[in-house]
Amino acid sequence: MIPIYSPKSESEAAVIASMMQAYGIHFVMQGGAFSSMYPGPLTGSLNAQTLLVEKENAELAMQLIAPMIAE
Repeated sequence: MIPIYSPKSESEAAVIASMMQAYGIHFVMQGGAFSSMYPGPLTGSLNAQTLLVEKENAELAMQLIAPMIAE
């Protein structure tokens, strides 16, 4: 699995996870469980999350989240 994007908030992570599930993309939200234990401002060392997808789905995943990143 390769890293694609680090969501800026819990809500953004939830929307991205829902999109990945809707399109049948196998993914892992690294750090997701830890960030739910210690909510608050995202920091790179503690509760930041990273979306990981399989290499063959990376291009589709990037296309799906591109509108969110552009904002």
